[in-house]
Amino acid sequence: MRTALFLFIAAGLFGQDFAGEWQGTLKMGTASQRIVLRIEKSPGGWNARSYSVDQSVEAIKATAVSAEGQAIKIALDSIQAKYDGTLSADGKTIKGSLKQVGMTMPLDFERATPGASWYKHDSPHKARFVDVDTNVKLEVLDWGGTGRPLIFLSGLGNSAHIFDDFAPKFVGTHHVYGITRRGYGESSVPTSGYSADRMGDDILAVIEALKIEKPVLAGHSIAGEELSSIGSRFPAKVAGLIYLDAGFPYAFYDKDRGELQMDLPEILQKFQKLLVGKNGGDERKVVKELIAQMPMLEKLLAERETIRMKVEAMLDAVAALDPEMAEEFR
Repeated sequence: MRTALFLFIAAGLFGQDFAGEWQGTLKMGTASQRIVLRIEKSPGGWNARSYSVDQSVEAIKATAVSAEGQAIKIALDSIQAKYDGTLSADGKTIKGSLKQVGMTMPLDFERATPGASWYKHDSPHKARFVDVDTNVKLEVLDWGGTGRPLIFLSGLGNSAHIFDDFAPKFVGTHHVYGITRRGYGESSVPTSGYSADRMGDDILAVIEALKIEKPVLAGHSIAGEELSSIGSRFPAKVAGLIYLDAGFPYAFYDKDRGELQMDLPEILQKFQKLLVGKNGGDERKVVKELIAQMPMLEKLLAERETIRMKVEAMLDAVAALDPEMAEEFR
């Protein structure tokens, strides 16, 4: 089980200073898992991220936080869990429990003392943030090294820290970087801008800001879409592309042809804008864009239905020979 918290807490919540680092142990029967929670002040109030020290350096983001008095309630939709906690009067502890899939597990936090944090990166690197879009900053890791620049792009759900052990192996021949895409890790989490070309533009913005000359881009999994976006539009800006288990349909994306997995989130966002009070005055423009995309969406759905029918026919054939195997696949 990977469990971590990402909190947004209203400004002046308890009259306490929440800024800093908290750590606690999630107890799961006879097993346990160390959690580190980092909270910072932001223009809108408070924000924080938490990490499962024993399992991953990646954060799982919570979707909502409500607070009344000293009680905190956190919804963690991505792991189907809820956290209930209470801040102590002295502001030094948060005592509570995590409820997940019918289980209730104790989870108390204490402020981490200086130099005693559980969360440490052994990988030697420098971290910075680079502005790539309006109110969007990306976390960039720099492991140093000499030679041609090499930039690692992580897969879905990971930040650049996934390369903490791998990246230093190349510093003898390359200057090695890692970029955390928008929506993950310490990078900004805007509500839009997740198309292949927009995220490709994010990478190019980092390259330009740091004055990196013709790097090699190495992308894992879904980063294939960023690799292909940059390689097809601006091949002269990179020295090469390395696909690490990244040659999936999204890596061959053609916006004229479309790809359901990549296009659907943007289409759904446009439908959301048609709701009362959410169109920002551009309803006519949104409607025109949706009408223009409907033929492509219809084609993509027809293709998916054709695939589904072929799979069903195959399973029917398998069922005639081995019903149990067919049922397992279904």
